[in-house]
Amino acid sequence: MYRKIQNLRSSRLRYQIRFILFVIMVLSISSWQTKVYQNIVIDELRCHNLTDPEGVDFPLLSWEIKTSEEGVSQTAWEIEIASRRDLLQKGKADVWKSGKQLSDKQFNIKPELSLKEATPYYWRVRIWDNSGKVSRWSDPAYFSIGLLSETLWMAKWITYPYSKEQPLPYFRKAFELNDKLPTKAIAYFCGLGAGELYLNGQNVDSTRFLDPAQTNYEQYALYSAFDVTEYLQKESNCIGVMLGNGWFSQDKAWGGLSYGDPMFRLQLVMFYKDGSRRILGSDESWMWKEGPVCETNIYLGESYDSRREIKNWNMPGMSTDGWQPALPASENTPSRLMPQLIEPIRKKEVLSAKKIWQDPFGNWIYDFGVNVAGIPLLEVQQPEGTHITIRFSEEVDTTGSLDFESTGWIHQGRIFQDEYTCKGGSIERWSPRFTYHGYRYAELSGISEEPNETTLKLVTVHSDVENSGTFECADEQINTLHEMAVRTVKSNLHGIPTDCPTREKCGWLGDVHAYVKMAALNFQMDNFWQKYLEDIRSGASKEEKNTLFHERYNNTFYFEDKPAGIPYMIAPGKRLCGVASPDWGTVLVQLPWWMYVYYGNRKILEEYYPLMKQWTEYVESLAKNKERTKKYNPETTSIVYQGLGDWCLPTYQSADNPLVEFTSTAFHYLDTHIMEQVARLLGKESDAKTFGAKKEEIAHEIIATMYDPMNKTFGTQTADAMALDLGFVPSGDEEAVADAIVRNMNEKSEGFMYCGIFGLCRMGSMLARNENAQAAWNMFTKKGENSFEWMWKSAQATSLWEILPVNEITRKSAAEASYNHPMQAGFDVSFFEDIAGIRPDSAGYGFKVIRFQPLFCDYLPWAKASIRSPFGEVISSWKKEKNRFDWEITIPPNSTGLVTFPFDGVFTVNGKKLEDCNFSRIESTPGNVSYKFPSGHFHIYSQK
Repeated sequence: MYRKIQNLRSSRLRYQIRFILFVIMVLSISSWQTKVYQNIVIDELRCHNLTDPEGVDFPLLSWEIKTSEEGVSQTAWEIEIASRRDLLQKGKADVWKSGKQLSDKQFNIKPELSLKEATPYYWRVRIWDNSGKVSRWSDPAYFSIGLLSETLWMAKWITYPYSKEQPLPYFRKAFELNDKLPTKAIAYFCGLGAGELYLNGQNVDSTRFLDPAQTNYEQYALYSAFDVTEYLQKESNCIGVMLGNGWFSQDKAWGGLSYGDPMFRLQLVMFYKDGSRRILGSDESWMWKEGPVCETNIYLGESYDSRREIKNWNMPGMSTDGWQPALPASENTPSRLMPQLIEPIRKKEVLSAKKIWQDPFGNWIYDFGVNVAGIPLLEVQQPEGTHITIRFSEEVDTTGSLDFESTGWIHQGRIFQDEYTCKGGSIERWSPRFTYHGYRYAELSGISEEPNETTLKLVTVHSDVENSGTFECADEQINTLHEMAVRTVKSNLHGIPTDCPTREKCGWLGDVHAYVKMAALNFQMDNFWQKYLEDIRSGASKEEKNTLFHERYNNTFYFEDKPAGIPYMIAPGKRLCGVASPDWGTVLVQLPWWMYVYYGNRKILEEYYPLMKQWTEYVESLAKNKERTKKYNPETTSIVYQGLGDWCLPTYQSADNPLVEFTSTAFHYLDTHIMEQVARLLGKESDAKTFGAKKEEIAHEIIATMYDPMNKTFGTQTADAMALDLGFVPSGDEEAVADAIVRNMNEKSEGFMYCGIFGLCRMGSMLARNENAQAAWNMFTKKGENSFEWMWKSAQATSLWEILPVNEITRKSAAEASYNHPMQAGFDVSFFEDIAGIRPDSAGYGFKVIRFQPLFCDYLPWAKASIRSPFGEVISSWKKEKNRFDWEITIPPNSTGLVTFPFDGVFTVNGKKLEDCNFSRIESTPGNVSYKFPSGHFHIYSQK
């Protein structure tokens, strides 16, 4: 018995020792893991590039890796999705667990699962790095699936007895919750042409403007989803809607462009703790009444009579005497409703006037200092019935009065203006809801006392895309050019890429590819461009009989049948201006490609490959159409003679403009070159060989018919810049062709450029990358007449004009053109890619591999830029003082850098000699050495 007791005690002691050792081991492992987790953090979780979006069609997930360690890359990921946030936090994902997936991909991840419509979800992610360490789980992020099928829309489209002469309506619907508040409530709303949504007196998103974005409404419309949980009350509630004409019912400018009468569709889904739902939708039980918006037009302005306001119109408990039941909208309803996945248009900055004066006619003129897209913000205290008029322009005349010439009022038939009638009493504040204007100057009339800067302000409005890039350097002229380019592009992002915010407000295809790379470096445009591509595709989807084609724009035209899939000059909308010319429609191939290059968006190539291929083959058919080409050159089979040519040169000398057949054929070459790469990327080898052979054939004919081998030129600055950029200069002649550009610049305008949008976006980079950085520098920094400086020093420009006013001649000729045209902004690419020295490399697009190569270090003391890539922030910041060179670069985790040193010298990296850093030397050219850097932050230093 004693021995048994001793054995039992000994066994228990061994068990206790083992248990203690196990606990120590677990604690040690836990401690080690905690240390690892702290070194790698998963952050910036996004779905469709948006933070916690409502109403997506499917999850498309992305994240960033944050760490202080060098050389970190991702080797695997794991995602969990749950129906509630707390379940994720408890480690009990009840919807989906991916398990460990071996992949370095960290954006545009589409989980392979089926999710319920109109349902919220929560997700988190963790990753494994290249040393086998696992990160801690990210904090939970959110998305909800929207209403994707028509069967889930319980709500009806509703409207009212629309008349052009009557004021636009208020709509309201009261309902009870009977002391049963939901845990979450989402409102799905589409107001056409534009709508504002209120709940219990509050605008559910007061900065959102002109929502939803414009589309081809007969094909599809967008709806927005709002989390409205916080606005609900336990008992009585009321939903309110205000409607404007927007683009849908625009029938006053540019002819008959209306799709139908204003209407809307709204579905409120309330989620309860017990899993039940309640749905409230728009129908004939809603009530409407005329409101204070008496007239509104997207071009011409808005008229508002505050005496017509109805107090508490969107609050519960208000009497609806005199209100009428809504009507079902049975005609012109969109065939599809899709979730709006682009950033909405928002009211952004509030600007005060820099100067105020009175013109000879007694009107008060406000100068806001910059030319932008925006709306007025009026603040007055005037007697009842006071009628105030605000008019807008981009210029003033010599008397100090508004000059409307550049606004396009002649084409629209009326000067655009906003009107406000006071109700009297207290201070009144007002801005228009359903229109916007491009302007710097505003004219205020109708008030009885002298105004001040608080009386009238300017609120900028544009799509709320993220400013993902920054640039600054030591030269103020280049900084000014950069600021003007950014301001101009922002002023033309309004759900579509407009050509200008005044005269046309149209999405011209050719304008876009002239600045698409610039936009990618400055803004997060992936969602925006995806929506625009759908606008192009939906507008092109039908075959059209006897359609307008331009052989030479505004010169020779003809009518033929348009094949389905071939786009128009403009998208979206009813103003089409003919079938797209080869040099405009090339955007259908270029835009998906540049989205891949700058954002790593491969899925857009997969989705649009059939249309990209069709377009390229269509342009080839134009080149082979002897009925069209024989008048030019019956011997060619690859030269394309239709098109507009380089657009809006700062000169009207035809000798400065390349031949239409050069630019159109050059873009055909680019299309085939892109298609060769895309086909190979997607595993379509037969197509790749076909496009590759065609590309060589086109290059051969361009060189044979348009290249001067003696003088090493294609004839003009634009032609030579395009040939260098697109890659069909005869091998070995590249530097000589760049020299030809410099000769042309020196002969024409004392070293300045004379090219349109297709040359301007390439000139700086092509000169700098072909041993002519000095000429590029001179072009950007030249003073006096024939210079960029002339635009603001003599023409007082604060944005980029349709025709750049670089001298007195073009200043006068540009007066009738727009003062805010983003197609001229492409030059900004060179500031990021050549001055600061950051660009995506073909070894890994989407900034998977980043090229660092500043080319202007001999002309500037310092420059810096940052770009928010899909992998994280990329930074290049260099400074040169006498014989000292400091360069700081940041390469985000999961990326690598190809770093080209700008001159020979002895370099250290983070305090170590370069040769001791174990970086791979990958290429070398005279005066330049390149090394492959891992991710991390590096301080490069040299002193001669």
